[in-house]
Amino acid sequence: MSDKEELISQGAAASRKQAGMVNKALQSRASSNSPIPNLNFLDFQRKIILITEDIKKLRKSSFLMKMKNTLTSSGPSLDGKSHMDGSLLAKTSKKPGLDSIVSELSKDPTSTTSRVKLIRTLMQDQRQYNLQYYKDLMIQASLPVYLGHITPASLQVASQTYRIYLRQLIAEHKKKLLIVRSSQLKNVNIDMIPVESLIQVDPDQPIGDEEARIILETKLALKLLDFSRSLDSEIRANITMPLEMTEIEQLSPRHGAVMEFLGNKEIGSTYNKHQLIIRKAISVMDIVKHIPFLHSLGLKMADKLEEVERKMPGPFLMEGRIHMQAMKLLTLRMMMDEYTAKNALTPTFKKVVVAYRKALKRTSLSDPHRTDIPVLGEFAQVSYYSFQHRKVMRLTNQGVLEMLKLGKKAVDAATLVNRQYSKLQMQILTAISSLENVPKPAVKSK
Repeated sequence: MSDKEELISQGAAASRKQAGMVNKALQSRASSNSPIPNLNFLDFQRKIILITEDIKKLRKSSFLMKMKNTLTSSGPSLDGKSHMDGSLLAKTSKKPGLDSIVSELSKDPTSTTSRVKLIRTLMQDQRQYNLQYYKDLMIQASLPVYLGHITPASLQVASQTYRIYLRQLIAEHKKKLLIVRSSQLKNVNIDMIPVESLIQVDPDQPIGDEEARIILETKLALKLLDFSRSLDSEIRANITMPLEMTEIEQLSPRHGAVMEFLGNKEIGSTYNKHQLIIRKAISVMDIVKHIPFLHSLGLKMADKLEEVERKMPGPFLMEGRIHMQAMKLLTLRMMMDEYTAKNALTPTFKKVVVAYRKALKRTSLSDPHRTDIPVLGEFAQVSYYSFQHRKVMRLTNQGVLEMLKLGKKAVDAATLVNRQYSKLQMQILTAISSLENVPKPAVKSK
């Protein structure tokens, strides 16, 4: 073996040893605890949905019921109530002008204008707070969107608070790692040390549970921050008009039948209005897929659009994209040896495949239109993804082969319109050939 090959071999062995140490430390934690509590977006979404449900119930209740909830302990919990009117954060910040905004939200917690004003005022506060404060800020910013009031401003503050939270998480973890590594960093200017250096683990140095969690969360936060760096510009470019969830609901055939019965059926501009709402919803979902704690809302929108646009691929394509983003996050966790992500990989990928198959059925393989290309190209990419990650997702070779053959049909059709898919076409062909040449396991004779 040459010196170069020996160095590569040693490096690979060290990487495996390092990954194994982090993984072993994480596995020693109780299975009931999330190994990434500060990036547990499912938990964040549950809290957001509970608060929005409280707000909706309060709005529907009578004046006397509201008075009863105010005077007694019934109604939303103290934490839920303080999130509803924003007082939880206002009490901590004490920035001038917050009291009047909290008062506005107490009267109408569904007000998007007041909620956005609250978030923007809080974001101007330059003082540093604990991580929970920034988590609560992110939850506050997501409330208008989950309440169905999606405006350029409400989506922008949700995106901005998400990135602020990730930066604060990285900064807080950097401080903790500096304390842990203080004995190794004597006579070094710690302000000059990049966090990327601190998350490198010495394969010969054992690490504890807490340090393993901090390293994992920091690595994930850095990746997520990088993935979302263009979110602000994308929102400014693509979200130019507000969208109400009620607009999508009013597109349903059931609502149309009711309006026609009441004599309120619109004529003439109905089709153009319908198409405008569809375009706005798809633009919103294309942004939401990049913000993990908004995935539930995106899937809800996709579900409602699928009821309306049963014959069109767009809503199913957007559902597939949102599931695929969740899939990429799980894969990223697996690459970082985060053991709990493995169990969710296969079920999530099945959701991806089901959504993309439904989208594919609504396109033409024999005579593809230019608007079919995103579905055809992305389905082909998903099929090749199944080949690349078949072992970690525990997919059978036969199942992957069937997926690849359908992916080949899709990429062949896409290549007829756009030659940029030629490389993917060759990759899929090679993958099919490799699986077809895999010897089948011998059948044991009875």
